[in-house]
Amino acid sequence: MKSKMIALGACALAMVACNVQQTPKPAAAITPNSTDDQKFAYMLGTQFGAQNFKVLPRQMGEYLDEDVVIQAIFDNVKAEKDSTFKVQLSEDTLQSVGSRYGALARSRMEQTRPDSATMASFEGDHAKIRAYMDSVSAALPMAPEPAVKKQPVTLGPNATDNQKFSYLIGIQFSNQFISIGNQFQTEFDAEYFALGVRDAAAKNRDTTLTLQMTEDSLSAVGNRYNEKMKTLREEAMKKQREEEEKLKAEVATLRGDTLPNGMPAKMNYKVKVSGISVKAENLEQFANKPLLVFYFSATCGHCAHAAPQILEIAKSVAGKVTTVAVASGGNNKSGIRKFADNAKFDDAINIVWDEARQFGELYSDGYVPKVYLVNPDGSYKQYAAFEREKEDLKKEIAELANGKNVEWKIEVPAADSAKTDAPAPAAAPAAAPAPAAPAAK
Repeated sequence: MKSKMIALGACALAMVACNVQQTPKPAAAITPNSTDDQKFAYMLGTQFGAQNFKVLPRQMGEYLDEDVVIQAIFDNVKAEKDSTFKVQLSEDTLQSVGSRYGALARSRMEQTRPDSATMASFEGDHAKIRAYMDSVSAALPMAPEPAVKKQPVTLGPNATDNQKFSYLIGIQFSNQFISIGNQFQTEFDAEYFALGVRDAAAKNRDTTLTLQMTEDSLSAVGNRYNEKMKTLREEAMKKQREEEEKLKAEVATLRGDTLPNGMPAKMNYKVKVSGISVKAENLEQFANKPLLVFYFSATCGHCAHAAPQILEIAKSVAGKVTTVAVASGGNNKSGIRKFADNAKFDDAINIVWDEARQFGELYSDGYVPKVYLVNPDGSYKQYAAFEREKEDLKKEIAELANGKNVEWKIEVPAADSAKTDAPAPAAAPAAAPAPAAPAAK
């Protein structure tokens, strides 16, 4: 230890003697030497900033606090990289302020709607209606714009609602920025993204200002990355097809005899899994036991609703029936652990991850949650609709705990002997997407 400290000290002295200083990272700026990734991050920032710093103030009656938005962007990027770092506002606070500003936006929108007499005077002319609503919106009161100091921001207990809302918008900006980076399989520089946001916000305040990239340059870099995304998607689809073929070959040796519906007749405990709350490479440690298996996704709302009830059922038969929660392959370890924490899973539930996707390929149809009761001999019953079958599950797991095997009675589909050449009925028209809340832009 002492020799290491002496060596470090010698290095430090040498640097001082040679007058060597560490050069701080230069401020982000678009130059002739800027990379395409930096230009693209800047372009994204200008798009986010131009839209939201213009539209949101009119909807809310308050300008965004630019410094707080930028602080939230950097905080969220750091939190994404460092799980020990927490953003400055809790999830509950962010949801609450989002709801308040959503209600505010709806209230202001209602004020712009013409009354029946005015509406009638427009005789259905949509351009006149829009012009009227725009003029009323522009006349609605606006709170003074916060000063831009370009300094770090700490939100204390006295943070205003405007600051909280601006922080929420920054978090949303950052989440979308990170998501776009993931799609391109790279990590774009948040400094350039933030620079684009600031420049766009400044241009909204003063239209005579110019961005650091011309419209033609912004369009060109956007087109290049659109082409790059097409290539990545093609490569991803090819890789997915190859992985699916590989997975089918792997599980073919695990399937064994099948039920009338094509599913394996028994649980194969050689199925690969990754341990989360227990050490595991497969399911063999659970063989020859009565089991309750909960197959879920950490991002599934229905699974989150079912999870505490599964825990309650697991505790009711603890010591007699072993419970295993299998997270689907599309999850990750941190997400699975967060799900388990929220559901308050404890030692009553063994958590594993279907990282190799073998369990899902064999025993699921891609939908979650799924629940299974497994007899000691590996035969099982699947409960595909937890809420509808919950009472049956409770009754039958009690019987399983007392030594009575469950039985899955599967009806064999009747042969279709009345096929005709009649065309299939036309599909119903797709439902329109729900409008996004103003706070989520």
